[in-house]
Amino acid sequence: MTRLKGFLAACALCVTATTYADSYIWQVSDGDSTLYIGGTIHMLKPSDYPLPTEFPAAFSAADKIVFETNMDVVSDPAFSQKLQQAMMLPKGKTLQDQVSEKTWARLSEYAISRQLPLAPMQAFQPAFVALAFTMMEMQKLGFGDGIDQKYFAQAKAQNKTLGELETADEQLSFMVAMTEMDPDLFINATLDDLEQMAELFDQMVGEWREGDADELFALMGKPMLDEAPALYDLILTERNKTWVPHIKQLLATPETELVLVGALHLAGPDSVLLMLQQAGLSVTRYQPE
Repeated sequence: MTRLKGFLAACALCVTATTYADSYIWQVSDGDSTLYIGGTIHMLKPSDYPLPTEFPAAFSAADKIVFETNMDVVSDPAFSQKLQQAMMLPKGKTLQDQVSEKTWARLSEYAISRQLPLAPMQAFQPAFVALAFTMMEMQKLGFGDGIDQKYFAQAKAQNKTLGELETADEQLSFMVAMTEMDPDLFINATLDDLEQMAELFDQMVGEWREGDADELFALMGKPMLDEAPALYDLILTERNKTWVPHIKQLLATPETELVLVGALHLAGPDSVLLMLQQAGLSVTRYQPE
């Protein structure tokens, strides 16, 4: 996973036999109403389950589960086709045309070494290729459904009310906007991280288990902020700003909600949590009774 795609990051907490460590689920309150908000990892290995006990506790306590977007829509093959069409280069252009000779040579060498198909990628934007290669590598390492997919299916099975913070088309627009980023920077940053994918994910999951938002931001968020501030603003800061009013509206309902978002949205100086606090809400770590 490239650090420039830190939206795939997530975290939770470490629990001891007698006390709770800091969790990566928070309780948000306006004095009269309460909801829970937790950070997720969008892809996990089977060995990463079961989740820390705070996750099922918050899920059980919630009447409504709110995700970043509608998981049914983004899981539909039609959405994948729509994304591919949006990420295609103009007719007559190729992937090789979009990057420097040095970057192309490095990408070609990596694709050959990993037996990844590069020829079919010639019609796509560099950002799409970076995302596709990242997903392929994660699948090779044994990653599958993450917390979002698991809890979406579980919520439907239990007839819990479902909600989302943004539409699938809005999420698509954020992904397409990545095509505006420097292609050489995007491809090389991705290749850097693909070369250390296993180690990077082990470290990320470790921070997730320890509930350490500061370390998670240092690992995944700070490099993106330093290397690609426009991308950081696009996929983190601006989306967080948009989500906060929605979350405040949820507090006005009689239901108890569990809001699940990528963990990087809950870390760093532009986090949803800080924005909620600045809006006058109480934000504390969740510790089930």
